[in-house]
Amino acid sequence: MGLLLAPFMTVQASEADSLRVVGRDSAIIVTASAWLGDATGAGPARSVLPREVIDRLAPMSMASTMSLFPGVFVKDYGGIGGLQTVSLRGGSSAQSLVMLDGARLSSAQNGSVDLTTIPVRSIESAEVQRGSASALYGANALTGVVDVRLRLPETSGVGLTLSQGAFNEWRSALDANMRLGSDVRIGVDMDVFGTRGSFPFSVNQFGTTYDVNRQNGHARHMRLLARAEFGQWHSATVIVRSADRGVPGAVVQGAIAQTRAQLRDEDLMAVVRSTLYTSARDRVWMTASARYLDQHFVDPDATIVGTQGIDMRYLQHDATTSAIWQRQHEDLQTTLRFDASHADLQGASIASRSGERVVRRSASISGDLQAMNVLDTDVELRAAMRADVFSDVASALSPLLALRRVIARGLALRASWSLSFRPPTFNELYYLNYGTRDLRPERASTIDAGIVAEPWSWCSIDLTAYTGTIRNLIVSVPVSPVITSAQNVGTATSQGAELVIRSRGFDGRLLAQWSYALQYMRDATGRAGLDGKLVAYAVPELVSALAQWDAGAWFASLQWSYTGFRYATSGEPFEMMLRPFALTSLQSGIRMNGSTVRGSVMLQCDNLFDVSYQVVRGFPMPGRAIRVIVNFDMR
Repeated sequence: MGLLLAPFMTVQASEADSLRVVGRDSAIIVTASAWLGDATGAGPARSVLPREVIDRLAPMSMASTMSLFPGVFVKDYGGIGGLQTVSLRGGSSAQSLVMLDGARLSSAQNGSVDLTTIPVRSIESAEVQRGSASALYGANALTGVVDVRLRLPETSGVGLTLSQGAFNEWRSALDANMRLGSDVRIGVDMDVFGTRGSFPFSVNQFGTTYDVNRQNGHARHMRLLARAEFGQWHSATVIVRSADRGVPGAVVQGAIAQTRAQLRDEDLMAVVRSTLYTSARDRVWMTASARYLDQHFVDPDATIVGTQGIDMRYLQHDATTSAIWQRQHEDLQTTLRFDASHADLQGASIASRSGERVVRRSASISGDLQAMNVLDTDVELRAAMRADVFSDVASALSPLLALRRVIARGLALRASWSLSFRPPTFNELYYLNYGTRDLRPERASTIDAGIVAEPWSWCSIDLTAYTGTIRNLIVSVPVSPVITSAQNVGTATSQGAELVIRSRGFDGRLLAQWSYALQYMRDATGRAGLDGKLVAYAVPELVSALAQWDAGAWFASLQWSYTGFRYATSGEPFEMMLRPFALTSLQSGIRMNGSTVRGSVMLQCDNLFDVSYQVVRGFPMPGRAIRVIVNFDMR
């Protein structure tokens, strides 16, 4: 698209415009640096989606934006009512760290994060770092990091959003923001949405195809976000979340499982960031986060555990505090960081030496050195080291070494090597009839090499190749016809390449992106029938494309993604693989502006061509879904 439109594009942007985002004629103008700029530097490959791009997509959850990042795959169990977890470079969801405003969301219980829990209306940017990064972020960052940043609007005002869509999907959201003086902003955002979750799909039962409706897929989510910002140095955020949803099981031969299973979440999270000292050279700041999560799962039909079925409640507490000192001296930046955390989990299915409650405490220290213009050359050097100590599993040492070399204007090479780790989760250690207490942490070694080019002022290219190994791989191993156990089984290998091309034209009104990822996560454990096979749900090929146009009075986005074949179980016959699928989504809307009130009406269509597909085996996805979104703002 960029090449076709090149004759009509503005070739040279002014230096001032390349550093900011401006509004003109009610259009959102995303400047070149915000969209095309090289965000990576020396270190793991990094991609960023700014707030303006996400707003035009109007996502129901973060899962709708994840396909725009190369190498990112979302395991979706059935629309907004289903579980949605993220995978990077073919790894498991527990091998990818998810953060919200700098605080860890990946829990000690299972290492995964349901993307529907992340508030999407107050996002400043969504960032994905691809590759091993425990030296910078700690545990779970084996295959990458998803970091969602929050920020309040610059102006005071009140906003209302209403939407209605297919399958009885609905949403109501209200936000209020106030600016006090030049530096203080406070805001509240309440978002309530849900779905009946009943949609038609075809199922083959013993050779006969039937059309049935999905059962027990209803959901209701409520999120309340309260935030205060004091300049750029201090912020405090509180997020309250409540969710009540059905948990339908897989559609299997002869049955549709878990037709009455229910899950209720009560979640409270607080994040504080504060700069304690700043000078011309030094800055000292701290972050602290705390979380309380109450989960209650009921399935009256699961009589395998007793005549009354399953009725389980889990209470989870997490708390983390960090202190960071950073010094900038000419071309040298040093960062020293201290972290301490506490996590505990209580539940009837937890079998530990102390009963139905387990505790994990950890402490870490890390150093990060970034040197620019090394030996008076266009070379950037980054070296980092982190040491983590845990109360219940082995300690870990995580180094990182990265180089970046500018070889010409608009052309740079980068390379990095790192070691990362993932401690076993509470479920893998202590869950009844599944956990194994002597599990060793997974450890990953990764080498990345890439090139970043900006051949024209309206186009950027980012190409990355990588190879790595994961040792002490933790997987579920059958130990009886009905019981599996978490075990260290050996090594997995990972190789791949990622390409991102972005273009910008017509003074930022047109944005386009194309990404392609080729990735192979293979079993290398030596087990008969599994060695050399693709790891389950490691997708070898992922492609996505995005085009957005903002003309002021009207705007539109077209999003397309392709997910290649994948295995639901390692080593299964080739003919059992899950088939590839391609999805197209379209958003188009108009804006209306008054002296104090602004509004917009958007028509959104997911799965435009009504593709029948499954992301996870046995979990059918909805067909074409159309929704209308109405928004009013008083500023």
